[in-house]
Amino acid sequence: MDGTLIQHAIDFAEMRQRIYAIADTDSIGKDLERDCVLALATQLSPEGQEECDIVFGDIEQRAINQMKIMTGGAELMHFLGENGLKRAVLTRNLEKNVPFMSDLYLDEMKGFNGGNDMIGPIFNPIVARDTRSHPNDEEPLKAKPNPDGILHICRVWGCDPSEVIMVGDSAHDDMTAANRAGCGGAVLLTQPGGEELDTDSGFRVEDSEEEILERTPSLRVESLLELKICLGALLNDRDTVSGGGGGKKMDIESNSGSLLSLQLEE
Repeated sequence: MDGTLIQHAIDFAEMRQRIYAIADTDSIGKDLERDCVLALATQLSPEGQEECDIVFGDIEQRAINQMKIMTGGAELMHFLGENGLKRAVLTRNLEKNVPFMSDLYLDEMKGFNGGNDMIGPIFNPIVARDTRSHPNDEEPLKAKPNPDGILHICRVWGCDPSEVIMVGDSAHDDMTAANRAGCGGAVLLTQPGGEELDTDSGFRVEDSEEEILERTPSLRVESLLELKICLGALLNDRDTVSGGGGGKKMDIESNSGSLLSLQLEE
């Protein structure tokens, strides 16, 4: 969500500093490894967890107050809807905060086709850090980089992960989750020039060959409009690409030169 569908507003450096400071003085946290802030917060004493919730709430509320949709986001959502492609949200934010973003998209998209593509929700399902796969589940789905959220979306949609493209701005969280789930595409959204912003939740990164591959995107784009162009090329050419069996395979190339390969069902 933040940094992909809406402009980057979460201060991850501040979040890490404040959560780690709480852990430093916590009776349990002082002995724990400084890893992902969400995972770390759940391991602290009840008092420490309450303090962390205040920090998360403070930083996320500031992000809501500054929220602006990403350039090209409304055009991309309209394009996906026109082509019958489903749209979901997978975020480490809270479920209650996602409607603020959805409302911004609804307002922006009212001018497209007279609002005729606004039947039903823009994003379904929405999977956040407090989402449970079933109301009776005791624990929510594990957050990125765990693939559980993507696999849950696939179950809701009734599709295989190979038919899904994951788009995100974090190689550590988003691309790793996509590759672990077996997504057909893992698209990394960067800044112009390929710069990556600080979206580090504190998740510990290893440098084994396997883990480097896990966080490697299959496609890099510098804007959502560029992604729309890439997907448009894929859809326009689906009837002319070579393939066999139950579908057709097609490669698309971004301005950065990276490739996305997808299997298209006939």
